[in-house]
Amino acid sequence: MSRRLATYIPFPKIWLLLVVLFFVQCNAQVSELTLTDSEMFAKMSGPPLTDKYGEISSIKVVYDYKTKSIYFINHHRYKLHHEFCDYLRGYEQDLATFNRMNYGADGQRQYLLGNINYVKSMDKYALELSPTDQMPVSSLVFFYHKISESSFIGDDLTVLLNNTRLIAMEENLKSLFPVILPSEIYKNIQYQGISKYTGFGTIRFIDNIEKNHEPLQPTDILVLKHTPLTLPRVAGIIVSELQTPLSHLTILGQNRKIPISALKGAFDNATIRQWDGKLVRYEVRSDSFSIQKISELPKTSMTTAKVKLQASLTKNTLLDIDFVTRNSSKDVGNKAANFGVLYHLSKKYDFKTPEGAFAIPFYFYDQHLKSSGAQALLDTLFAHPSWSDKQIKEALTKIRKQIKEGTLNTKLLSEVKQRMTSDPLFNSMRFRSSTNAEDALGFSGAGLYSSRTGSLTDISKPVDKAIKQVWASLWSYAAFMERSYYKIDQSKVYMGVLVHRNFPDEAVNGVAITKNIYRQGNHGFVVNVQLGEESVVQPTPGVTCDQFICFPKSDATLYHNKTIIDVLTISNLNNGSLVMTEKEITHLANQLDLIKRYYALRNMTGGSYLDFGLDLEFKLQGPKRDLYIKQVRLYND
Repeated sequence: MSRRLATYIPFPKIWLLLVVLFFVQCNAQVSELTLTDSEMFAKMSGPPLTDKYGEISSIKVVYDYKTKSIYFINHHRYKLHHEFCDYLRGYEQDLATFNRMNYGADGQRQYLLGNINYVKSMDKYALELSPTDQMPVSSLVFFYHKISESSFIGDDLTVLLNNTRLIAMEENLKSLFPVILPSEIYKNIQYQGISKYTGFGTIRFIDNIEKNHEPLQPTDILVLKHTPLTLPRVAGIIVSELQTPLSHLTILGQNRKIPISALKGAFDNATIRQWDGKLVRYEVRSDSFSIQKISELPKTSMTTAKVKLQASLTKNTLLDIDFVTRNSSKDVGNKAANFGVLYHLSKKYDFKTPEGAFAIPFYFYDQHLKSSGAQALLDTLFAHPSWSDKQIKEALTKIRKQIKEGTLNTKLLSEVKQRMTSDPLFNSMRFRSSTNAEDALGFSGAGLYSSRTGSLTDISKPVDKAIKQVWASLWSYAAFMERSYYKIDQSKVYMGVLVHRNFPDEAVNGVAITKNIYRQGNHGFVVNVQLGEESVVQPTPGVTCDQFICFPKSDATLYHNKTIIDVLTISNLNNGSLVMTEKEITHLANQLDLIKRYYALRNMTGGSYLDFGLDLEFKLQGPKRDLYIKQVRLYND
């Protein structure tokens, strides 16, 4: 039997105790007309419906125009405004009618609806409207004063400007009541529950995982000072740096279903330090994590989805993008095949794909392995599955060296250069990895392989070197171990290359997920976007990007004919403004939805369309800021 010795919980312990002590009472009381103190708030509150930030507790609040009363709703009785208002009314009203009447901008409202959030990291209470709510300013002022007059919060109540409509009115609104911006909440967050699972293992503190020389074990739970570039095979991670929702660490953690949390200062946290070298149970939740001592590891068997690899070596010429389709993955890899899909969809829809595109099939990679001598080294590695970690690293280093030092097929090099010279606008091309072991159902492979630039005019970036570097990245230690984790047959892994124009001066780059990862079963696409070439998945320390939820054109009453952009953070590189305009964001959302519909039709085997996700990369380019979509893959969570 395990015994809890110490637990770090960022959320106040008193909150949990109050919920237990007053459970019976709070379930008996549906709502209150006044909030008398913070203890009552704690008793009636719960986690918000959307998990955008963490470290927030919330209660719903309703003003009823008919009774001229304000109601603070007990979270333990009603989770939705609609449900509570049905209770008030004494009969049910269909949701579409309720939404149309109570979230619009006209005067038909029966109710004013909102949430009061307690932001623990700032010790503030903030009124938040639904991002879809078009409540007029006059009604918002009225609502604010009714809440402040009826609660202990009083004039300390702030209003969270959570969408572009309200943010645009910031100067006017802050003269009417205190306001707070999403970026202020985000920068004060201390904790994130990134991958909400439970793991068992030994706590180990690692300053820099890239420079670590001690072998890591699958049963290690790492406490890291910095975000790792790759994710080793471990049982869990606590990282000292906050993560974007679409960072490689976040994506890979969700794929593996291991517990990962971020806590500022975790590496130097004395409470966590006491667990160094101890065998523990580590559980990650939205608002907290816990560490509990155990005497032995439980008997569990690791299961991973079986990733089916396809490869054909029959295509022995370059493939123009016109001839690359979703069925081409066996010849040129999943990234190139998905790019081909995007290319053909771009002819029907209103976005672009990078010009000058073509693919180098697996055939040339296979020939180069044999001619360079790398294949013989691979065969030796495959014949020794029990080699130590050190031996594997040494073997992979030699394999990459052989690939990079081998002479590239002269016919291939000539054909690639001929393609590049055919259009003088694109003498500099991006050579991108496209394997049969990435961008697949059950295996993302995000960040495992390399892309390189090859140029006809820059002698420091020769084309042959770029191709060989991409091929060699298939056998990095991180990639090899990630495939081993998923029990992928390494002898059947092949690398193609997707080639297209380079983007030396992009205005905006971003990543999008075509589902609402913060609230299951709900509308919305999550987007991270940044100025220029600053990465959104591996940002420079101290740099934050725009993070928002946008909504494509929809017949759903709540979203119909509205421009809705639910803002989570704003880039600190753009003077406090989003790097994309509302028009650009709406256009992006609608194009993403068209792509999603194509993939859903061919890949969904059940479940909700709203919860079917794609992971896409996009850019805005040129003086007209044209939308380019450069990558799509299934989102594995």
